[in-house]
Amino acid sequence: QHYFIQSNLRMGEQQGEVGLMTQLRNMSRRELFIQFCVLIGFVILCMGGGGIMGAITANDFGDDSEWYMSLKKPCFNPPSAVFGPVWSILYLFMAIAAFVVWRSTTFKEQPAPLVAFFIQLILNFAWVLIFGKGHDLFAAFVEIIFLWIAILVTMILFFRV
Repeated sequence: QHYFIQSNLRMGEQQGEVGLMTQLRNMSRRELFIQFCVLIGFVILCMGGGGIMGAITANDFGDDSEWYMSLKKPCFNPPSAVFGPVWSILYLFMAIAAFVVWRSTTFKEQPAPLVAFFIQLILNFAWVLIFGKGHDLFAAFVEIIFLWIAILVTMILFFRV
């Protein structure tokens, strides 16, 4: 009997929980469409916002920027060509994480995790403008401290969901 119970549990599920595939199979087409639209919305928000920030500051970072090249950077600073692909992946993962939290709580039930997420996302986009466009190193330093705090709060709230 113990073996039978264990064999019916899918990986990652605990007894009494329903797996993602089971949940998706039990959803109506309307519910699936809503889930898909929300996921796409998070992806557009994160990657679109990052893309817009990248387009606005395209000449302010990297090897084409005299200002950026004049900055003293640490030896572990990655090459300029790495930033675009890495940030694209990060924004995609952020969108997926926000979607997973939204699916688990919805905004009405538990708004704090997603409010923290949106605050850190806004701070993330703002830093690019302050540092890249504004060339204000002190303001960018102060802002990134708030960004790190917002990221930490978001992570804590996301892990609790």
